[in-house]
Amino acid sequence: MWKISLALILIVGSATFYITSSVYKQSGDNPKQRTFFDDKQHLHVMGIVLGESTVRDAEIAFKSRTDAALFLYPKKAKGEQEAQYTGKLEAYFPSIADHSKVLLTLKITDAELEAMRKRSSRPREYPNGVIRMNLSNQDILAVQHMIVIEMSLIPSLNLNKEMIMAQFGKPEQVTNISPNTTVYTFPKFGLVATINQDDKDRLTFNNP
Repeated sequence: MWKISLALILIVGSATFYITSSVYKQSGDNPKQRTFFDDKQHLHVMGIVLGESTVRDAEIAFKSRTDAALFLYPKKAKGEQEAQYTGKLEAYFPSIADHSKVLLTLKITDAELEAMRKRSSRPREYPNGVIRMNLSNQDILAVQHMIVIEMSLIPSLNLNKEMIMAQFGKPEQVTNISPNTTVYTFPKFGLVATINQDDKDRLTFNNP
């Protein structure tokens, strides 16, 4: 079963967290420097409009080109003899400076992902069981026109509660997923902030 998503990985500067959080305060008149909901309830963030912007729009906004590939992630299933995988199409911007990342989830169907898998080539299996497959030329072009529906920022710096609240204010909800993972929800910003002491912190933006 394919996961209906496409993750787009972007390397961005270490100031990403501060830049993104500050535009939530509506500073500046330039729409590309503001984060807000429009009349369609589409979130504008870092020059991207969730539900409208494409990968090509993201390339223009971030002034970089992407490299995309299909990844098959193994999933455990009881009683299954054959390995089962969840498919994701991932692309990244390798020319941006820092180790911070931006993940864009795109609107795509299970059928489209399966068709891409069949057209992909040169599989490479990593030690963790993940398989990478290179996209066909037609699919590389198709990725350019896919719509962004979610943006996740993974800052290169470690976040904490004080930093989150200083930048975004008081969250509407705080959920402790585990002893080392806390989720802060800001519906008015379309934001879910996850602080994970065992993994990377993440700021995820969605339309309502």
